[in-house]
Amino acid sequence: MSTELRRPRVSAFLALSLDGFIAGEGGDLDWLAPYNGDSQEETGYSALMASADLLLMGRNSYDVVRAFPEWPYGDKPVVVLTHRPAEPAVNVAFRQGALAQVLSELWQQGARHLYLDGGNLVRQGLQAGLVDELTLFWVPVVLGKGVSLFGGEPLPDRLVPLSTAVLASGLVRVIYRPAP
Repeated sequence: MSTELRRPRVSAFLALSLDGFIAGEGGDLDWLAPYNGDSQEETGYSALMASADLLLMGRNSYDVVRAFPEWPYGDKPVVVLTHRPAEPAVNVAFRQGALAQVLSELWQQGARHLYLDGGNLVRQGLQAGLVDELTLFWVPVVLGKGVSLFGGEPLPDRLVPLSTAVLASGLVRVIYRPAP
């Protein structure tokens, strides 16, 4: 029997400015508003949500999404990685631990495909080679400062673009996979 840890397939799905920011200063997302006209089918979000067993997100992203007027994930299970105390919520579980270990635990609990969300968590996943598919939406905006997806760190693996599409809003969607 192999001692190799098994883990779910991990997909990340993010919009970012041309200079690599996923949020403006203070976590501002208003710069995305002019580009939100594409349908969930056109962006591939509907297919991702239909395929993913659960969402695994960082605490900062959870706090931002929790403040939205409407919870965007329906009854999809959400696991939040955090070290801070959290209020219980329906369909939301809170965990601590290293990303690779949490992925292994989620595999053991039956998760086979998860949507990884949140800049810090996606960056950790990319740095550790744990992201199997990265969908980026390049927004034709230069922010200059804010929350960087890559944090100035080189990635351990080269990303290979699998497909590109220019959406009606002006977003450019590129789906990447790590080089074999």
